[in-house]
Amino acid sequence: MAHHAFSSSVERVVAVVAHPDDAELLCYGTLRKAREAGAVVSVVVVTHGANGVSIADADAGRQLSEDEREKEVTAAWHDTGIDVVFLHLTDGALVADLYLISLVEAELNRLQCTLLITHSPRAANDHQDHLAVATAAANAAARVPTCHTVLHGEPHAPRSGFSPTVLVDVTDVVDDKVRALNAHHSQGGRWYLSSEYTRHRAAQAGWSLRPAATSTGRAFEAFETTLLTLTFAPSREDARP
Repeated sequence: MAHHAFSSSVERVVAVVAHPDDAELLCYGTLRKAREAGAVVSVVVVTHGANGVSIADADAGRQLSEDEREKEVTAAWHDTGIDVVFLHLTDGALVADLYLISLVEAELNRLQCTLLITHSPRAANDHQDHLAVATAAANAAARVPTCHTVLHGEPHAPRSGFSPTVLVDVTDVVDDKVRALNAHHSQGGRWYLSSEYTRHRAAQAGWSLRPAATSTGRAFEAFETTLLTLTFAPSREDARP
């Protein structure tokens, strides 16, 4: 199991996600813990999410404006010290093409990203937008010289084959994560936004990877990684003239 602690130098953690609510699902607790540790933290939401209406709601004439879900994201991250950036693309048909990769690369460079969090590229049955953003973000990060680590968050797609090797202890912010997900009023009734699912998933990976800790009530967010760079502070001997 890989382990990476936020270093004493200033980290710049960037979550690049496809839709409003994705960052809250994948890594709300991790971003909060990074911010508490002194990192500069940003969420980049690629689409406005206006097409995120269930078939039943669409049949009933339910429509979302392009800013409705963005307002929900802003509410979810209110007063956390975490910045949110919106790229305003249309959800539902993202492609990891030159345009998307270039947009994401520009943001990662602008934000001087050191640690990238995005979707898993291996969950073949996940939402097509998630897969496109995962591919685009990982591609872009390869050309961002400051980016030393790439983490891929756990999808809520069933039977995804997700196999985490990285855990972040989020025990003390799980309640806040539940409240942040509740800010997405337009998505009410979706099972993956429920408190029950959130708390179950916060324990699930822990039981697999750190059962002793999980048995004491610890909760985690889980990640795969395609790049993990460990850095160490110079020893006193190295610092001597």
